[in-house]
Amino acid sequence: MRDNITKLALDVGNGKIKFILGELSTEGLKLRVLDYLEIQSEGIKRSIVEDPELLSISIAKGIKELKQRNGREFEKVSLGISSDRIISKTDHGCIEFDEKEITSQDMDNLIDLVRARILNNDEVVIEQEAYNVRVNSSGILKSPIGQIGKSIQGDVHLVTIKKEVLNPLLEVIISAGLEVEDIFLNASASAKSTLEPEDRQMGVALIDIGEGVTDIAIYKNDKIIYTKSLSIGGMHFVNDLSYLLKIPKKEAKEILEKLREKKPYSDVIKTENGEYPLSEIKEIIDARTGDLIDFISKTIEESGFNGYLGKGLAFTGGAVSIDEIFSKVGSRMECAVRKVNPFPMRGLENVNPSMSTVIGILLTKLEAEFKKKNMSKDEFSEQEEIVQKKNEEEVVEFPTIVDDSFNQEDFEENNFEQEPVTGGFLEKARKWISNFI
Repeated sequence: MRDNITKLALDVGNGKIKFILGELSTEGLKLRVLDYLEIQSEGIKRSIVEDPELLSISIAKGIKELKQRNGREFEKVSLGISSDRIISKTDHGCIEFDEKEITSQDMDNLIDLVRARILNNDEVVIEQEAYNVRVNSSGILKSPIGQIGKSIQGDVHLVTIKKEVLNPLLEVIISAGLEVEDIFLNASASAKSTLEPEDRQMGVALIDIGEGVTDIAIYKNDKIIYTKSLSIGGMHFVNDLSYLLKIPKKEAKEILEKLREKKPYSDVIKTENGEYPLSEIKEIIDARTGDLIDFISKTIEESGFNGYLGKGLAFTGGAVSIDEIFSKVGSRMECAVRKVNPFPMRGLENVNPSMSTVIGILLTKLEAEFKKKNMSKDEFSEQEEIVQKKNEEEVVEFPTIVDDSFNQEDFEENNFEQEPVTGGFLEKARKWISNFI
């Protein structure tokens, strides 16, 4: 339908460039994928643009194919970003004022206060979150808006990236003929497409092992509280096998693909050009996996939330499909470990962990557009009510007085942030998955 929200998402990976085109119905309950495309990525390594022209040509090639397949023009795209130069920083802020009802503007002012203190001029904010929020000396509140108070304080978490890292990728996409309308953190996007609200509420570390980068996002009380990336991914296992077995990278990729397919094999893995002992392959994989385990452990430790991950570690990304990698990680970690796949979506077959990021980018953008659309409707309704009330006051001699004063018992203060009774449209969509068109 004409009023449906249709958006294009882009994940520029080190091995593949992924596009996904999705549509959300007006009421927010029907979601479908209109098209999905993967093409070879060229001109980028370790999430750094090395050859802008080559990468731009690759993206433009994908856009052209999408146009031909869908018969529509594409002008804007939502982009995911990942880099080992992404910075996660948190600081505490407090603002005071004359006693009044707390508004969303007060929350914005709190965030702006901390941003002015810790954000550098050469950085761009990808994501921001306020948590541990208190009004006066209250307990921690899920939402302070509507409370009566004379001060508000909380911790503000910023996820930033250097402009010098981000701008080359933006320029490449513009050169390919697209405008970037939103930028999302890859780790956060992957969490959106794979984690349930309970996971994010109780505490979880989402680890996305991609082709060139491994992203970690730590959640607690449904908020992202720490994130970090490392330039280790599937391509490094390929490089190790190629170097140590003295074989071309194409053959090393073939070995990993056979492991990923989980086809029965004996003590050797056969390729078109040779046979390689499985024990030797596992030894090479284990060495690189050890570096990955050290990074995960160190990141969780430095986050300060080591003992708060009630839902343990959730792994996604293309490399976790290889049991020899995942089982090694799981055996070394001290908490629950599991693999997670993106939520199933109508119109998208054979969903696998390598799609987590691009699906998450699409879902995040659709959710944001849905909220914006409904907010506009609410504002319009409020204006109508004001006009209607004004007209009634002009006609009715004694208008009815409605008591809408604040009642403290309407709110509950706790030492933890409670999950809202109703989730966003994505949770509703999953409950109504049979209605997906």
